[in-house]
Amino acid sequence: MSEPADIRTSRLTDGTRLNEILALVHAAFGGFEPPSGVLSETIDDMRRRYRAGPILIAQADGALVGSLFCVPVDDALYLTRLATLPAWRRRGVGSTLLADAEAEARAAGACRLTLRVRVTLPDNQRYLERLGFVVTGQGQDPGRTPYVSMERRLAD
Repeated sequence: MSEPADIRTSRLTDGTRLNEILALVHAAFGGFEPPSGVLSETIDDMRRRYRAGPILIAQADGALVGSLFCVPVDDALYLTRLATLPAWRRRGVGSTLLADAEAEARAAGACRLTLRVRVTLPDNQRYLERLGFVVTGQGQDPGRTPYVSMERRLAD
């Protein structure tokens, strides 16, 4: 890849790119072991996520390179499916999307960001800890990989 393009982030304002987002998420989660349940998600799942809360996207030269789904839950903004195309990792896409999520949370009156990280992805947990997230619990949904719950409180 040549010189990195500018990464531009925004909130998805209509559902016309949901097929692209689905492909991006599948590509981003494709190499995980054990395989992620996200790989079985369909366009109908993307439509439900779009209705549930903001979808943030990152683009380079108009092409999607990252996304993040946000869902308001009580006093928090729950973040899920933080996805960056493999070729774009370690280039600021994730941290930029998380900063945008913080702005979304503040605008919605939320006082914290929450998320889950699979225990099989310790590098992801360390990455989020470097960005100010702390572990608040752990759990496991039936038939799924165990996870840790994390949150970052938003300063006033």
